[in-house]
Amino acid sequence: MRDVDDPGEVDLIATLDGHLFVIEVKSTFMRRSQRDAWLHATTTLRKAGDQLRRKVEAVSLAIASNPELRALLDLTEDRVPTRQHGWIADTSIEYDHQRFAGFLKVSVEELLIALRDDRHLLNDPNGLLAGNYVADQSPEDVASPSAWTLYDGFSAERFIEVIETEAVWDPRDRTHCRPISQ
Repeated sequence: MRDVDDPGEVDLIATLDGHLFVIEVKSTFMRRSQRDAWLHATTTLRKAGDQLRRKVEAVSLAIASNPELRALLDLTEDRVPTRQHGWIADTSIEYDHQRFAGFLKVSVEELLIALRDDRHLLNDPNGLLAGNYVADQSPEDVASPSAWTLYDGFSAERFIEVIETEAVWDPRDRTHCRPISQ
């Protein structure tokens, strides 16, 4: 039997630019009813938030006291993360950007799109969805203004902002974006 205070296994730990990321990954199925979706939020995601609280604390303590872990994360004693981020990453998009025990829930897809800077793949190809499709467009005309990058140089700060503000899904978010070079 495991100790109640034991945080269990940590799914993902990453550090960058003074930030510590602890991510609890939940693989779930497509719910077939509103009741199933409600149960997912009230059991799986609530439990994930509680687990994440213990895991963030345990990882922070381990980084401070375990030189082997610091070496694995390419950290030195003078370069330990000062800011912590715990996220619940779920294969489902239900309840995205809601908080469970204070921790943000995002979809794995959103994290992948943000990390790979693939938001341009979500654009409206040739204006099909907007009703502006023109047959036989030249390749130069196909370069859509909605093909935007999320970063002007990747950084932990901007990555956090992209995730927390849902910039991946907001085509109007052009504050920090620039067109992708063709």
